[in-house]
Amino acid sequence: MARQNARTRLSCLVLTTLFVPGLAEAGEPDDLAAAIPITSPFHEPLVFGADLEQPPVQAGEWIVFTNFDGGDMSFCGWGNNDPQDNCSTIFDGQVLPFGGDLGRRAAVVQVMRNDLGKFNIHVTDVRPASGDYDMEMIGDWNPAPGGGFAGVAPSIDCFNGNGGEVSFTLDYTSSPTGIAKAVLQEIAHTWGLEHVESKSDLLYPTTQSVPDPTYVDECFQIVRLDNNNEPVPENNIECPNQHSQFCNGSNYQNSYQELLQIFGPGAPDLTAPTLEITAPADGAEVEGKFDLKLTAADNQSPQLLVLTLKIDGPSAAETDPTSWPSPSDLTFPITGLAPGEYTVTATVTDEDKNEAIDTVHFTVKGEPVPGTTGEPDTTTGEPGTTTGEPGTTTGDEPDTTGDAPTTGGGSGNPTTGVTSATGGVTDSATTGDQSGGDDGCACRSDLAPTSGAPALLLLLGLARGRRRARG
Repeated sequence: MARQNARTRLSCLVLTTLFVPGLAEAGEPDDLAAAIPITSPFHEPLVFGADLEQPPVQAGEWIVFTNFDGGDMSFCGWGNNDPQDNCSTIFDGQVLPFGGDLGRRAAVVQVMRNDLGKFNIHVTDVRPASGDYDMEMIGDWNPAPGGGFAGVAPSIDCFNGNGGEVSFTLDYTSSPTGIAKAVLQEIAHTWGLEHVESKSDLLYPTTQSVPDPTYVDECFQIVRLDNNNEPVPENNIECPNQHSQFCNGSNYQNSYQELLQIFGPGAPDLTAPTLEITAPADGAEVEGKFDLKLTAADNQSPQLLVLTLKIDGPSAAETDPTSWPSPSDLTFPITGLAPGEYTVTATVTDEDKNEAIDTVHFTVKGEPVPGTTGEPDTTTGEPGTTTGEPGTTTGDEPDTTGDAPTTGGGSGNPTTGVTSATGGVTDSATTGDQSGGDDGCACRSDLAPTSGAPALLLLLGLARGRRRARG
């Protein structure tokens, strides 16, 4: 399709007054604003399909491929930005991999799914083997021109009529929400959406003072930023026919209705994750110190799975929900269970609240002492971490500093010891109340005794976890 025009105004997210709640914990907004230019003078976005009147019929679910692994981009002149061949009209060089761990990657995609799930759009970190798709390169350019910027869409494709495009978001903050919201603006530009005046909309030129911008079902004035970084009405509209479908005049835009027209409505994921407790075996007899192992995975990648563990028996306990990236093979060293018969129930829930449960029954060897549970083992060990570690905004190893409280002061009173491992993604803008609820990312995992439970010491930590390679 012929190029309609080229603009010197870059279609990118401006960070002069960037603020995303939760970002302060991971990097001060003022520091980011000082480090990133207001706009980039280096690239001219291409505009495709400005004369289209209706979107082409999409063949099923549209795919957005989030490329966190970096790669070499080749220059394709004034042609189309081709994701299949890593071809870009603005850049010829290396994009470095995203700096976050598996948990941060999954958290970025989770935020994207929360907004794009309203439409028939599938977000994945696995490159499709065939067909058309968009690719968002999430990582740092090497070198970043002029000190870098938050993101850029090399082309504006009205009605998504030209098909798959490449756009870029730099690894400019440790906040998964900050990364995701930049991606959501850049990828929307490749679908013909332009900047608007409302701070509640994801197409506002900055994310200043907005707790959770989204694609809003309302008509807003299309704007650009002036030299004082203030939004002013834009007269040169890129995709007038696309915008006038739902608003009175082509200089207004309804982000939600336009995406709904292009892609159609979304549908929830109804496929449950898979879960298996692989050790101990059902009916096994174990010593007082053993490994609890489980395997969890989901049909969508990446995915944050919320895990809870419940132990029923002489030493009863239950964890708080904690998020782990899928797929994961997890190992939890456990010690201090009183002798007797036990049932362990593991539950994982995916982002669409699909649930999987597995249960095993086993016996801890030893002679129970009538009226007591025995003294707890005081071996705590130090949990190790591997590539299956829970996602964190810092990449640090899990905290294992939980102290052992006492339940009484006199001799003969049992001591209730609890050690805890902190895992999961801790970006408050993503997690909300950090309880593993609708926002997806639990913060803390304490395997604590239930009310009236006998003495217990459980070391809950990822010691020999291994993230399975994808096929």
